[in-house]
Amino acid sequence: MAVLRNAARTRAQPAPLDGSLFLLEVALGSIAGFFMATVSAQGLPTHLGFGLLAVLWFFTGLEASRVVRSGNIVARRQWMIRNFSLTLAAVTLRDYMPVMLFALRWSFRKTYITVSWLCSVPNLLIAEWLVRRRRGLAKTVS
Repeated sequence: MAVLRNAARTRAQPAPLDGSLFLLEVALGSIAGFFMATVSAQGLPTHLGFGLLAVLWFFTGLEASRVVRSGNIVARRQWMIRNFSLTLAAVTLRDYMPVMLFALRWSFRKTYITVSWLCSVPNLLIAEWLVRRRRGLAKTVS
């Protein structure tokens, strides 16, 4: 929802209500996700993987909210790129699971443990690359 709305605005400021609602949803989802991580089916590796995802999802949303209140729109965009990458971890998880289960013929346990980390870590690395690449482009332009 937020990705489509902000893509349509192309560089325009997002409506404050949209951002506040999105970050409220992130806060609620990350808190619920953290508690769900503590009872995930495959033990400590998945507790840690999904728990860290929930904490980072909450923190990146909180940081985006904090910097936008101080008027730093560039930093807000950077934190929201990170936050969107973590939001999309649920989609990434659903992409990896069938590949690992059916194409690679991994056991459910091995797949679930791997996916608990693989659903967010590559997304976050790509987001960080995008943020740093934009910083580098901004330095070469100025």
